[in-house]
Amino acid sequence: MKKILLLSFIIIFSSRLIAQPYVDPLNIRYTKAFESKSPNGTPFQYLYVGSDMPLRLNSGKLIVISPYFENWNIDSSGNKSFLPSVSSIALPVIAQLPLVKDKWTIQIGVIPRYNSEGLKISGNAFQIGGIVVANYIKKPTLKYRFGVYMNKEFFGAFIIPLAGIDWKINDRNYLFGLLPGRLSYEHKLSDQFYCGGNFRFITNSYLLTNNNYLRIDDNQLSTYLDFYPARRIVLTGEAGYGIFRKLRSGNGANKNYTTDYNWNDGLFVKLNASYRIRL
Repeated sequence: MKKILLLSFIIIFSSRLIAQPYVDPLNIRYTKAFESKSPNGTPFQYLYVGSDMPLRLNSGKLIVISPYFENWNIDSSGNKSFLPSVSSIALPVIAQLPLVKDKWTIQIGVIPRYNSEGLKISGNAFQIGGIVVANYIKKPTLKYRFGVYMNKEFFGAFIIPLAGIDWKINDRNYLFGLLPGRLSYEHKLSDQFYCGGNFRFITNSYLLTNNNYLRIDDNQLSTYLDFYPARRIVLTGEAGYGIFRKLRSGNGANKNYTTDYNWNDGLFVKLNASYRIRL
């Protein structure tokens, strides 16, 4: 019992520190994309299983360990050698350190992972990335975030600036995220129901068995509804549209793509189950 209470305190503490409305010690997400009439969206299935495990240290320091597994299964008319299933297993570790009391904190993270066809664990399939984010605490309910994300993708170095916000507008409305990765709006309908919208930007590359890589780019706009059948269990239904999608293959870290698979925009739905602790 003491361990459970301690874990809950650590998670709640971490959520307040990073100014987000919740943290998910366990999250399972399934996405199904559909073929549309015009243009033809490419069907795919996506599975994600992950966890956020925050650990409080002394002097206001925090470490968050977030292991996850993901799998993309993109429809290629039954020809799996054309677009094979690709997977990732990763262990991001992010440390948060106070800089100026009650005004600035900094988050520094390292993201090691294996991205490959058939979840092949080898040196060639290894990627290493990192993130640095400075957080300016305007007031307890409003935080601005600025940083940079870097990753050693198979198509070359991927470096992108970041800007975000964590804003508790009032007791029922919350806006949070770090662009271009994700931006979410949440509205509380009742203690059991929440709704809102999401934007997600996805860029990943995976090593194939033929030594080429597959690069996946997707931009997802969606709306969702959360249902809490129990205090810490949430079931989510989400529907949206993927835009400006790209699916390319190549060889070597020069962005000289040899194949464009014409991955078209289209509709998708997501089903999500989480063990969640809210503030």
